[in-house]
Amino acid sequence: MSKKSNQPAKNTLNDLFGSKTRIKILKFLFRNYLSDFNAKDMAKKLQEADIAVNREIKMLVKIGLINKKK
Repeated sequence: MSKKSNQPAKNTLNDLFGSKTRIKILKFLFRNYLSDFNAKDMAKKLQEADIAVNREIKMLVKIGLINKKK
């Protein structure tokens, strides 16, 4: 039996979460959960535009998946 490609699972994640940037943010936060980052630092580390990271963070906060430190 041949190995199935990992691509369908990746596409499912993209469809489920709707944005590659959102997925990158969630993976980053999962791997670095003990550290604090601001959106600008995260954008730089993820090599994504500041505005895209800010938009996704606002959406994740709005749905309650992450908390923004005050």
